[in-house]
Amino acid sequence: MNLQAILRTNASFPYVLIHRFHFSSLPSRTSSIAYSPHYSPFSSSSSSSSQWFSILRIAIATADLPLGKSVHARIIRSSRDPDRFLINNLITMYSKCGSLSSARCLFDKSPDRDLVTWNSILAAFAQSAGSEAESIQEGFNLFRRLREFFVSTSRLTLAPVLKLCLLSGYVWASEAVHGYAVKIGLEWDVFVSGALVNIYSKFGLIGHARALFDRMPEKDVVLWNVMLRAYVEKGLGEEALLLFSAFHRSGLHPDDVSMRCVFAGINKVVSDIGKKHVEQIQAYATKLSFYDDDSDVFLWNKTLSDYIYEGENWVAIECFINMVRSRIEYDHVTLVVILSAIAGTNDLKLGLQVHGVAVKSGFDNVASVGNSLINMYSKAGSLHFARKVFNYMEEVDLISWNTIISSCEQSGLEDESVKLFSGLLYDGLRPDQFTVASVLGACSSLKEGLYLTEQIHVHAIKTGITADKFVSTALIDIYSKNGKMKEAETLFKNKVQFDLSSWNAMMSGYVSRWGVAIANCAPKGTKELSKLIHFICQFFF
Repeated sequence: MNLQAILRTNASFPYVLIHRFHFSSLPSRTSSIAYSPHYSPFSSSSSSSSQWFSILRIAIATADLPLGKSVHARIIRSSRDPDRFLINNLITMYSKCGSLSSARCLFDKSPDRDLVTWNSILAAFAQSAGSEAESIQEGFNLFRRLREFFVSTSRLTLAPVLKLCLLSGYVWASEAVHGYAVKIGLEWDVFVSGALVNIYSKFGLIGHARALFDRMPEKDVVLWNVMLRAYVEKGLGEEALLLFSAFHRSGLHPDDVSMRCVFAGINKVVSDIGKKHVEQIQAYATKLSFYDDDSDVFLWNKTLSDYIYEGENWVAIECFINMVRSRIEYDHVTLVVILSAIAGTNDLKLGLQVHGVAVKSGFDNVASVGNSLINMYSKAGSLHFARKVFNYMEEVDLISWNTIISSCEQSGLEDESVKLFSGLLYDGLRPDQFTVASVLGACSSLKEGLYLTEQIHVHAIKTGITADKFVSTALIDIYSKNGKMKEAETLFKNKVQFDLSSWNAMMSGYVSRWGVAIANCAPKGTKELSKLIHFICQFFF
């Protein structure tokens, strides 16, 4: 039976367009409980059932399949007939542990199924379906069978089914489930409607999503956030700002997720009408309850970091500007975070301004702030300022040296990078894998690079960092470029991790050797060999 047939619209499905445990202390067949033919050790009220459930909860929470299987085996040995409560939790355990086949087998063998049993197996298929069409179809098939036994279901039934709708990619399936929700009176359930709004927006039916949203008699913060995110993901920044204004007027309190959505929408606003909302929203953000305590700089830093993690560097910068304007206290961590955001924008002018803020606050003397300034200036193409910051730092650590060495190497100043490496050694610091990888990158472009590389290689062997993938790849690259293929091959064979760079470095060395071989073969008349080598070389370009 195909998917369309399973979810065909009929009278019952109207179509609408809108850590391990030891078991020595657990009960067993030889426990002191007296046997009685009327006694079931696994009744929901028994202490045994409660003990098994307690351990099953651990297995579910930690996705510990061996522990879950051990509990299942003990239950089977202790009772021929485990109760529905335990069976339902065993199905959930197998689902959480990624063993869909075991969950389905247990479900099929269960003679006494209630709605919770069906909900558990549906949740298992929704969780394990991924993009597998067969699993999605079987999940829908189970839902069809469920409706043959139960006239009415619950939101816990629709939750996995709606997830299957989203995974299936079929709009008609979502509309069919929507119709079923209307039939059983769950259309206005906040969870169900929120899931439907999300599904319609993901399928590009933003009008359907908004129509359902507007008809909802009660909306919570999560539902507002779903609709906000839908507008932002579709690039409708102006609509997102207008919706946020309505959100604020509703009397509900926007949370951190709401602010991230609306700030992301700000960057997509181009009209004058939309821009009028921007400053108001930025000012409003500083007055939200989770910013009421101006001294809670940790929360501000976390929010800024979250913006950067989501790729919203400019949103983080705007947020920091509002902090400064509102005279909210910040610390050196705030400056490190915001300098990271500026490094992602390559905005030198803005970086200079934040540098001024760091100097004024006295945080420029903190090593982590200095390191961030060096990184920011080098990313903005101003190595002069980066070197100046490094020279004036009161305290420099290994990260400071690594940052400036890497900056010089990436800017094409290989000689300067090697000189700085010598300075690091002179200061008595011990280079790590990042230092060595950077200076080897510089050596690859120097005339005397091979000699320096051999010296650094000896040091790397002594300190045990040749196993690092960046260090070993850099060494392979230099040796192969200089015709030292034996050394390169030894390093390549001893690599623990292989990536594209290491393969490219090795093949580049072989191609260079074959190029020389072609030149040597042709004058001697060995045309066939020359053609063969040339043919092989073609596969490496």
